[in-house]
This record gives sequence, C-alpha cells and structure tokens, in this order.
Amino acid sequence: MRIRKIVLRFRLLFFIILVSGCVPSTKNATTLPPTESTIPANIATSTRVSVATDIPTPIPSPLVSATLPIEEAGKRLLALLANNGGCRLPCLLGIMPEKSTYQDAQASFIPFSALSTLTSFISEGGAIFPLYTDGDLILNTVIDFSVYPLPAKQTVNRVGFQASELKKTENGFTEVFGSPFFKEHLSYYMLPNILTEYGNPTTIMVSTMAKLPSSGVSGGFKLLLLYPEQGMLVNYTMQMQVIGENIMGCPLNAHVELELYPSGQADSFFNLLEPSGWTQIIQKTYKPLDEATSMSPEDFYRIFSQSIDECILTPANLWPIPD
Repeated sequence: MRIRKIVLRFRLLFFIILVSGCVPSTKNATTLPPTESTIPANIATSTRVSVATDIPTPIPSPLVSATLPIEEAGKRLLALLANNGGCRLPCLLGIMPEKSTYQDAQASFIPFSALSTLTSFISEGGAIFPLYTDGDLILNTVIDFSVYPLPAKQTVNRVGFQASELKKTENGFTEVFGSPFFKEHLSYYMLPNILTEYGNPTTIMVSTMAKLPSSGVSGGFKLLLLYPEQGMLVNYTMQMQVIGENIMGCPLNAHVELELYPSGQADSFFNLLEPSGWTQIIQKTYKPLDEATSMSPEDFYRIFSQSIDECILTPANLWPIPD
C-alpha cells in the first residue's frame, strides 16, 4: 500500500520537477496469499467468460543490475517496451508476479536510474519513473512493484505500469494524445494488441463526465478492461471530446495504465485490487460498456481488435457534471 502512495505523491512532485526543468534528457538517444472474495455487484453485471487462457511465457533473466548511461538507458527502455521485454502479461518487462523476487525487480529497475528523477525501494516494494525525451515530447512512464508482506518470502505479488506523453510549451507542459512516437513505442500495450494477444476481456467498462471540466484537463474519458484469470487490469485514458449530446473517446490515441497480479486467481482478483483503491474507483465512477454505449462486448472486440481509428460514444446525460 505504501509503495502506491509513493507513486501517487511522486506524480504531483513530477510536475513540479518538470516546471523547474530538472528532467533527464535523452534528446540525443537513438529511437529504437490472498483470500477469496465475491465480485462487487455492479462489476459483475458486465462480467463474461474470457476466451483467453494463455499461460505466460517463461520470465527472461533479470537485467544486469548496473546503472546505464542515459542514452543507453533510453535505448534499452524503448527496446523493452517494444515487446514487453519478451514476456507475456502479467509479466512486465521481465518481472512476474509470484515468481520474481524483490531482488529480481530491483535488478530490473537499476539500469534505468539515469532516466528517473526518483528511484525508490522500501520494504514493501519499489518504484521508478523513467522519462524519455524526444524533441519537445516527453514519454512519461511509471513502473512499480509490491511484495508479499513480511515474514513471507520477498516475492513480487503486484506490478504496476503507466505510460503517458507530455509536450513542452511556453507555459509548461500539456498532455499529448495520439502522437506517432507514442503509438510506435507503446503499441504492445495499446488496445488492438491487448485484444489480439489476450482475447476478449471478462469485463469492459467506461468512465467520463457530462462536460469538459473548467480546469481544462482533457484526459477525462477512460476505458477499463478486466482479465481476472490472467491477473490483468488495463485502463486507457483518452482525450475527452464533446460531440453534440454525446461524449467521445478514441482508444487508438490513449495513454495506458496496467495493474498486474498472479494469474490463475480469478476468484480473489478483486481482493488483490483492494489495496490499490481500484475496486472503489470502479464502483463509483465506471459503467458497464453495454449500459454506457450502444455497443455489445462482441461488437467492441470485433471493432477494436483492429488498428483502426474508431471511437466510443456515450450519452452525456449518463455522467456527472464536473465540479
């Protein structure tokens, strides 16, 4: 739980650091045991049997635990993101829940220290915040892990990942959605590949607002996929657009967030989500796809398993008005 608080606190600190200009530059780099629980009621309404039952591939050997020079670290980061480090989710960049140790995860993080304004390791886990700069764009990533509590063996029980893109402006930084750079280097984690590789999710949900907030934050349209058997939560954040009486988001231009847990524990999946706060977030802010849109889960899979620029529409009157 503490490692998640570190991640949340650092996201605020990160923007302060960006404004001060203290961002590692890769400008010259070449671009290359849980208890069982029942599923919460409003989540179960959209739950279906998943067709993807793939067993994750063996975990690659951990990266050598030596800090790389910033340009080499940038190249290594992009190479790993291209194919998830050669392993299937819920393994992330070589870190596998319930198989990798604390030391394995730490060794995987250290090479990227030169890209990160903070690398944190505490008894409950670790977190790193690699930034890759490409001209006026910043690929902003967060990778963190948690371990089973002491005195149990220090084995990873959860891995988190976030990737978004920012652009330098005269007044600071703004979120960027749909840049060719992001689409190229994060394609493994984008919706078409997730659906193709891992099948139809058990649950598909949507979250947005009735109109754009006065704060001007544009990333207010979210799409959530749950794969309990595979131990996967995949959340996409898209630019929110008002189209007449509807709100629209386009998944092909989304930022991505993953929460990954041991596979084969579908009955306790929502218990595993509890410490991160995701169960409460889902209950309060998300609606099942077939309630929020005119699409069925089958339509969704057929449309979005292809790399085409289709968007999701939901009636504005279904959603709360932002403060």
